[in-house]
Amino acid sequence: MSPTKTRPHHLSPAVLLGVVSTVLALVLFGQIPGEGRWVAELGNSVHGPAFAVVTLILIVLLRRRQERRATVLGDYSVALAAGVLLGALVEVLQFATGRDASFDDLLRDTLGAVAALGFFSVRDSRVGLLPRCNAIRWTGVLAAVVSAAIIVAPIVVTGAAYLQRNRTFPTLVDFQSPLSTFFLAVSTAVTVERTALPFTASGGESGTNALRVLLAGDKRWALFLQEPRPDWRGYERVGLDVMNPTEVPLRIAVRIWDTHPHSDRRDGDIGSIEVAPGSRATVTVALPQASTAAREPQVDLATIRKFVLKQDRANQAREFYLVRVWLE
Repeated sequence: MSPTKTRPHHLSPAVLLGVVSTVLALVLFGQIPGEGRWVAELGNSVHGPAFAVVTLILIVLLRRRQERRATVLGDYSVALAAGVLLGALVEVLQFATGRDASFDDLLRDTLGAVAALGFFSVRDSRVGLLPRCNAIRWTGVLAAVVSAAIIVAPIVVTGAAYLQRNRTFPTLVDFQSPLSTFFLAVSTAVTVERTALPFTASGGESGTNALRVLLAGDKRWALFLQEPRPDWRGYERVGLDVMNPTEVPLRIAVRIWDTHPHSDRRDGDIGSIEVAPGSRATVTVALPQASTAAREPQVDLATIRKFVLKQDRANQAREFYLVRVWLE
């Protein structure tokens, strides 16, 4: 007696639509626990695989229609268009509910859909019946790989930046690597550029990179180094290698912020540095320490979250180069 053939089990359309709804709800309302740049980058990149899943389910549903007159290109086009429209709908709903919405997220949604369809074409039996099916499949794979690489690249860069931050500590930043600007942020009154340090008799070195900082008039400005390694206990001073190419004195205020809220934000102001006209100098500022009376320091050195250079009222220079910042 011959064995009985069983039909492969397929999930019902209702179940598949439920999966689509769940994925869209997670993208719309989900939050990745934690904080920091890595959380934001991971949350953004999730759009790609989420809409890859949505698009795969959409094309499976299209293939289950009773009407089979649709072409392969038609099915793929409809699935891609539907995936992009759902992505646009999610962005509109995010905006309506007060959350961030962006065209970058919609681009990631589209790339995820393209990657899904490209990889799906490799195993698609209907594609195998087409003329030049191999060329079509290779084109699909190429599109899928490129799309997936674009989605994954920010996560790779983010991971590399965190690894570099940890490897170079207690140097906080030195601008020799392109990743050195990853944790930098500036106010609107500042323009920054990573560039070669000018070679001058005042201390410039050929091949040394630095951050060129241009200040806009007398407006208040600030330069932020975000998410340094947080535990600064055991260190007494912060050092800065700064070049002042102007003909007037450069004076910069230094601040550090921890993760605890303060009633007085001036608690983090730890001092100022001054660099003479046309010179390069190494200067240090003392970190706050507990007093002999066992009074707690104004800033918790175990939970530092931001290092800040900001406007000093006595400053006259409108340009400087920041070469390196470190703890000692």
